[in-house]
Formats: sequence, structure tokens, C-alpha cells
Amino acid sequence: MTLNLSQIKTIDVHCHPFIANQEPYTPEEFLKKLSLSVIPDMFKAGEKGTLKRIYPGMNMYMQITLKKLAEFFSCKPFLRDVVEKRNEMAQDFSKYTKLLFQDAHLQGLLVDFGYPTPQISRNEFKALTGVPQWEIHRIELVMDQLREECTEFGEFIEKYRDNLRQALNKKHMLGLKSIIAYRSGLEIGEKDENAARKQYEDFHHNERAKAKSFRDFCLHIAMEECTRANKVMHIHTGVGDGEVVLPKASPSLLIDMLRDKKYKDTKVHFVHGGYPWMEEAGFIASILPNVYLDISLQNPFMGHGVERIISQIFETAPFDKVMYGSDAFTVPEMNWLGVLLFKECFERVLNDWMKKDYMDKEMAQEVAEGVLFRNFENCYKEQLKELSV
Repeated sequence: MTLNLSQIKTIDVHCHPFIANQEPYTPEEFLKKLSLSVIPDMFKAGEKGTLKRIYPGMNMYMQITLKKLAEFFSCKPFLRDVVEKRNEMAQDFSKYTKLLFQDAHLQGLLVDFGYPTPQISRNEFKALTGVPQWEIHRIELVMDQLREECTEFGEFIEKYRDNLRQALNKKHMLGLKSIIAYRSGLEIGEKDENAARKQYEDFHHNERAKAKSFRDFCLHIAMEECTRANKVMHIHTGVGDGEVVLPKASPSLLIDMLRDKKYKDTKVHFVHGGYPWMEEAGFIASILPNVYLDISLQNPFMGHGVERIISQIFETAPFDKVMYGSDAFTVPEMNWLGVLLFKECFERVLNDWMKKDYMDKEMAQEVAEGVLFRNFENCYKEQLKELSV
């Protein structure tokens, strides 16, 4: 007997908001919206004499998206046909978004409103999608705002800590998030106030200053505040856009900080599961009781590689420590495709395990439901319980 995951509800534990496009997309504009690339000329119309169906910059993830959308629209799997049908249906953008979410059984979003900027209205986005939403509070956005207000280190730290506390006191806010991997890397040193103070002037004059000791100090404060409020610390791990400090983005670099006794009760959520160091993320989750990870960005942007990634993560990661995510950020098709692709790949992995007699169907079903929604509910149960009070 084979397992079918298509009807299982799904919670996306890491994504970003989007807005309706005001004008219909050209094929090139739609590809750019699907891409992680921030380079303007990455996508342009093919020159005369080039292949009809391969656009410059198009990759396997995009091909899968077009094929799935063509099936959804009942049209030809050509970029122009798909985009034309998409533009037609997206005229009522909220209705189209909700249709996609319903098709994928996507029933909840944990949203990082820190990107894109300027920030998208929370109420408008919730009305657009029609599903329950929770939030995380991005600390670098707070740091960048306070940098302009505060000339002195002491004033900055006081306002910074107060901002985090106020945010964490909001019931719908499930935790904080750091993208320190984009600024100075994940090799976090000890909390050193003197070193942080010395580097504040550099940060005050340049929001992109490396200022490693200062940024490490701010992350430690965020960890402390999450511990105090019993909320979850999200940390970007692994690849991202072109600005990430890639040699310093492996989750293994966080191990010293995570072993610190003062953080033994702090829940930490590895965003993106450390890809391409997902085995390291899985191993850390297997040895530290309060570390969890999601399979966002690597799903769906690695396309057919998602099947391999799921299998590799579970070489070490406990079944109850892995959560579904997408990192969708521009169009609802990302959220939709993320669920469909993940479920198909997860089905193949689980059915292979069943075929090899590693587990029976009941166990496979339980593992699947865990990753797709139950692990989120269990990891965040105390925070979600507060919302029902």
C-alpha cells in the first residue's frame, strides 16, 4: 500500500508576505518573481533563433512550477500560456490566492513581515490569504531603525531590549528572528559588552558594517529575551540571497552558543534547515533537545532535489524536530508549489522506506503529519495555547 499526502493539512512555518500585482506580468517578470536572484537582467526574452521554451535564467524549480500551473490551469506547459492564464485568474487576486491555498490544503502561515520592505500590512495580507497567521519579529530591522535614533551605545541597547520585550508580549508573536548570517556570520562569540560598545560607532554610521562583536551581543540579548518570554528564536542558516556570508552560514558554527547553559531552555528554530549543510542541522537537532529546523528555501527552490534533501535530513534529525516551510516571498504560487512539491517528494521518500520495510504505513502517516503540521503545533504549543486564552 502506498501513502498519499495530498489531503493532509499543512502549516508553512517560514514565509513572507506578498501583494497583488497592479499590472499583468510579462513572462520575464513572472520568472523574476519566482527567482531568488536580485540581479535585474537575470531574466530577459530569448533572442531570435534560441530555443522556444527555455528562457535565459530558467531552472528546474521554475520548470516544475510551470508544469504544475499548466495542470492547474488546464493549459499548455509553455511560459507564455501559463502566464497569460495566471494573469486572467489573478484579476481577483484574493480569490485566486485562496483557491491556490485550498488546493494545497495550506491552512496556516508563520510569517516574517521583516521582508520585503517597506513592510506589507498585516491585516491586508491576512485578508488576502484567508488562513490563520502568526508572526516572528526580525531583530535586524529593529537594529537598523534604532541605529538612526541613538547616538550612544547605552541608549541603543536600552531601546533595543525594550522593543524586543514589547514585541514578544504580543500574543500572535511566536518569537524573534535573526539574519546575522547575512551580516557577520553564525560563528557567535561570547557576550562581550566592552567589545560591542567599541564597535557601535561603526554600526551607527553604517547599517551594513560587519561589527561582529556588536551583532553577536545583540543576538545574545535576543536569545535572553526569548528565554525570558518563553518564545522561540529563529536563526537564518545556510544559503539565501547574494548577500549571505556563505563561508560563515553553516549551522554548525552556532554549536558553542547553543551549548551555553543559560540557553539550555531556549527553543531555537533553524530557518532553512542549514542548506546545503542540512545534515549538520539535523545532527544538532538530534543532540540538543530545544533545537528544531524547517525545510524552507531548499523547498521549493531546489526543485527535484527536495526528495534527496528530505532523505538526507532524516539521516540524523528526529521525526518530531522537522517542520515544513517554503520561504515564499513574492507570489502565492510559491506557497502553493512549495506544498505540492514537498508532498510529492515526501511521498516518494516515505513509500521507499515502507517498501524497504523500515516502517509500516501507520508510522509513515504519523511522520508525514508531524512534518506537515503537528511538529509546529507541538513546538509552539505553549505559545499557541496563549492565543486561545
